[in-house]
Amino acid sequence: MIDQNGKPVTKPALKTYLATYNAGVRGSKEFGALPRALITICDALALGKTTYVKCVEGQVQLSRRKDGTVAGNGL
Repeated sequence: MIDQNGKPVTKPALKTYLATYNAGVRGSKEFGALPRALITICDALALGKTTYVKCVEGQVQLSRRKDGTVAGNGL
């Protein structure tokens, strides 16, 4: 995955992005700084389903929890 600056995303950065996605309000400045690809992937992720995102250090599994948040396994 590529961030807003055109650089590959690291696992610590992805963890920060997921925290912002889960706590952020759409339309806020912080939410606007998230990579568009991450927003698209997380929005399409159904309850109880998982997907994988590639980072610099390898793949990270993302899953949608029952409470609606997105969690990253391996972060």
